[in-house]
Amino acid sequence: MIDPHTADGVKVAREHRQPGVPMIVLETALPVKFAATIVEALGREPERPARYQGIEDRPKRVQVLPADAQRVKALIETVCAAE
Repeated sequence: MIDPHTADGVKVAREHRQPGVPMIVLETALPVKFAATIVEALGREPERPARYQGIEDRPKRVQVLPADAQRVKALIETVCAAE
């Protein structure tokens, strides 16, 4: 089972596959991220890795920033320096 974005990549890769030439498609997200879409398409829930069990109940941290690349970089530097 793969996520919808990776599925698009696999579809395109298959269309461009050449005999004897390896084709690699990288997974872009875990299927559980798109659980509702996968249930709609396949009729069953994707597996959830153990480390993501109960993730909806964990604290959420949100900080709204202006659309400014320098501000985003500065926030990343600050958060990473604190860890």
